[in-house]
Amino acid sequence: MASGTDYYGGQLTYTADSFGASVTYADLDTATAWGLNGYYTFASNLPSVSVGYEFTETEVEDAEDTESTQWFVGLQWDELGNGTLGVAMGSRGAQDENTEEDMAYELFYTYNVNDSMTITPAIFILEDNDAGADDQTGVVVKTSFSF
Repeated sequence: MASGTDYYGGQLTYTADSFGASVTYADLDTATAWGLNGYYTFASNLPSVSVGYEFTETEVEDAEDTESTQWFVGLQWDELGNGTLGVAMGSRGAQDENTEEDMAYELFYTYNVNDSMTITPAIFILEDNDAGADDQTGVVVKTSFSF
């Protein structure tokens, strides 16, 4: 009879008027992961700041343990014109130790067309440091309706 895979996780979060933070833990049978995330919103016209860092250790029987990390930093300017401007950068997914880090970048602007519709154009760049691989650049337009 095959055994099942057990996953356990939990998160502690604290939020206040201008900041928040969370600590996340996950036990994935063969891996253990921790995440630290937070944000701060300034009272002035400075952008709000969001940061995150995650660490995973994978334990494979009869093999060397591996570690990976991922992180991000984001800035967001609310009420800039008729909308919100945001910019972010971070690792492109989990990055194994002792490898060159692939990065991801994003720029977006969300604006209200009317009381019921919001449009968000965005541009992103995904680095790929594998030999012979090309970076990816894309443009996305998201439209949200609420009634």
